[in-house]
Amino acid sequence: MFENKKIFTINWPVFEKIPIFFFLLLALFLVYLYSLCPTVYLIDSGELAAVSYTLGIAHPTGYPLYTLISYFFARLPGEPIKNLNLLSAIFSLSSALLLYLLVKQITKSITTASLITILFALSPIIWRISITNEVYSLTVLFSVLLLFLFYRLHDTRLFYAIMFFTGLSFTNHIIIFSLALPLIIYILLNYKPSFKIIIIGIIFSITGLSLYLYLIFRTLGGAEIAWGNTCNFQRLLWHITGKQYQVWMFSLALKEILNNAKEGLLFLTRNLLYFFLIPFFAGFYYLFKHDRIKSYFFLSIILLNFLYTINYAIPDIESYYIPCFITILLVCSYGFNLFKNFIRWFILVPVSIFILIFNYPDCTLRNNTFGLDYGYAHIAHLPEKSLLICSFWDIYSPTIYLRKVKNIRKDLIIIDKELLRRTWYIKYLKREYPEFYKSAEKEIEEYLVELIKFEYKKPYTAGVIQSKFIRMLERFVEVKETSGVYFALPFPDRDLNSVKPDYHRIPCGLNFLVTRENQHPPFDFSKLKIDHPRFIYDKRLKFNIETVKKMVITNINYLIQVRKIHEAEKAKEWLKNFQKVSSLNSQTILSVI
Repeated sequence: MFENKKIFTINWPVFEKIPIFFFLLLALFLVYLYSLCPTVYLIDSGELAAVSYTLGIAHPTGYPLYTLISYFFARLPGEPIKNLNLLSAIFSLSSALLLYLLVKQITKSITTASLITILFALSPIIWRISITNEVYSLTVLFSVLLLFLFYRLHDTRLFYAIMFFTGLSFTNHIIIFSLALPLIIYILLNYKPSFKIIIIGIIFSITGLSLYLYLIFRTLGGAEIAWGNTCNFQRLLWHITGKQYQVWMFSLALKEILNNAKEGLLFLTRNLLYFFLIPFFAGFYYLFKHDRIKSYFFLSIILLNFLYTINYAIPDIESYYIPCFITILLVCSYGFNLFKNFIRWFILVPVSIFILIFNYPDCTLRNNTFGLDYGYAHIAHLPEKSLLICSFWDIYSPTIYLRKVKNIRKDLIIIDKELLRRTWYIKYLKREYPEFYKSAEKEIEEYLVELIKFEYKKPYTAGVIQSKFIRMLERFVEVKETSGVYFALPFPDRDLNSVKPDYHRIPCGLNFLVTRENQHPPFDFSKLKIDHPRFIYDKRLKFNIETVKKMVITNINYLIQVRKIHEAEKAKEWLKNFQKVSSLNSQTILSVI
């Protein structure tokens, strides 16, 4: 099959120039360590950390491989979230190692391999996911590993290894398909393995893919967090395919797709520092002249990944370009063959410093505690045993970590309003808050009957589901009214506005107190602790910071309205201090680094 079709035959002196390569990895590790997020960050960070710590099941697609690996890191001595953030750095550094060896073989140049590795490791797309707990850094490792094995492919055993790791990579994140599919097709068409070898390869892939059975076993085994209730193969398939997210897939208007394409191109060129577009296009020219089949292979990965990503609307979509970006860097390495006479080792230091300084403000999470602060600020000052209904994931996600890992505010009932639209979450509430559930059981069960129809695609009436949904929420308010009911509303929410519309919504810190009485409870803004990040590089972080400001302003306006001028002044002082911290300018960045 492969004996006469070696992609290359040069021996790799793995231990050659160990001091240079060791210094490169050590330098990258120190950069990651310096810029590492000290705690929980935004979006999925809190939920993933809690899942890792409790060996649970995360949001679709479940990420069983990441969960199993991260479980051991979360249980190491020290703060679990810091260990998990460090794990991401380890994944990325391992990817950098493989990429260095791969590019060194392609270019036969240590300087070029080092340059590509630095551009890779310090690019925003890689750097950002290397300093906080996310599944994407493991996807990076699989992407580079598959290409690394592909370039080593010369016998059947390595083909089986590729097939196994392909199946295993799908248990982390399905975006790997945009690299794996062209890779397998290339191998099948170029090497024409026998039917027997293909079947054995498929078995290896299924073996790797079988790790998804973890989701069923842990659900049946009583995982504390069992997103999706994957108790059978039907629900397992729903979870793996991201059924609940499919509403955002391939349903966008043409205008939105074109806008996503523009944003994607800008993002990728930004990661190439614009200048490296030259070796990218030169690389395709080189490949088209010398290895046209491989140029088509690389182009198919880039196009497949790009077209899939621009047709999907989620907040952290930038990480979906990982296979595309890694492929672009490999193409760049071929382009450097045309400029090898101009690439000298002494350019590495100034270029590396430039990349570090240029990308640092867009990547660092050093001393950035906003993610955890934001979630904690919503629950820290609530009365004992009160109810908080959240309408935004970035508020709810950190509270999962606080409750499940740190055992903070376990007296509270904290509910994510949007997750109530899933039957698995109703089951979670029953287990998490049994007494509260029992108090509202009638309304919950009536809503659940209608929700099951929707979830299993049986005939249903949207109006009936919505009315039962609102009635259930109103019952929640009635049950906890004496203890205190609060809504976390960073933006207008039609559902929560429909709940007890005759009740007052009184701003109280970052939440609204929902009450019959129009009386403002005292809130001490001097105890509201949220550190403003020095660097703000993503829209999500900026949005959350703005919601904090708007909520404090809402408090100020209300306090002035009810003639509590002294409290309003305290809120104004807090807001003034919060807004003092701003992004460092380019001259200050040098001193920070």
